[in-house]
Amino acid sequence: MNKIIPLIAFIIFCLVDFFGIYLEKQMMINFAKPMLMITLFWYYYSNTKKINIHFALGLFFSFLGDVLLLGTGETYFIFGLLFFLIAHVFYIIMVLKMIRHTKPKEVIIASIPFLMLFIVLINVLYAGLGSMKIPVFVYAMTISFFGIVSLILYLQTKTKTSLLLVLGVLVFITSDTILALNLFYKKQSFYPLLIMITYVLAQYLICRFVLKLNQQS
Repeated sequence: MNKIIPLIAFIIFCLVDFFGIYLEKQMMINFAKPMLMITLFWYYYSNTKKINIHFALGLFFSFLGDVLLLGTGETYFIFGLLFFLIAHVFYIIMVLKMIRHTKPKEVIIASIPFLMLFIVLINVLYAGLGSMKIPVFVYAMTISFFGIVSLILYLQTKTKTSLLLVLGVLVFITSDTILALNLFYKKQSFYPLLIMITYVLAQYLICRFVLKLNQQS
């Protein structure tokens, strides 16, 4: 039961955040959003005997990113983006430590879809990026690299566990893509809710990947 309670708490805070976005109640969002990564870490901590420090740091910097993005203005956004970039770097290091010696064929196969997505997205957003061109470009490259290393790991292992990571990264990229479209291309009323649903699902899938790895080891 103690292992389930943190997951229930995570789900509750997710729902509060979703309803806050849907109802446009900033107080609900401010209350729930900082708790998302805290309760997800609680769930992770309660279900593992050994902490993966890179995953834990990824969650910590995601938490900082969540808090910063509650603010308004370009400064808050840039620092929020920076913290999420650092989170992805820790996730990438975590995955790189699991990858064996890679073959050029694996790198090429894994790189093509993510580089194509990167090129298409930057082309769509470029005109609206303004002073944010470099930060967005660097962030997009980082999460694309996260996608590449996760797919390399799957190509090497071909397990359901590594597939969880690939799905998590794809959902994360989907969330960030919708966020970028909403900020720099064309706003849609349903985008903010969709951004958060995909974001928490992505973090949960990555968490499940790490937990399953721990169970197997």
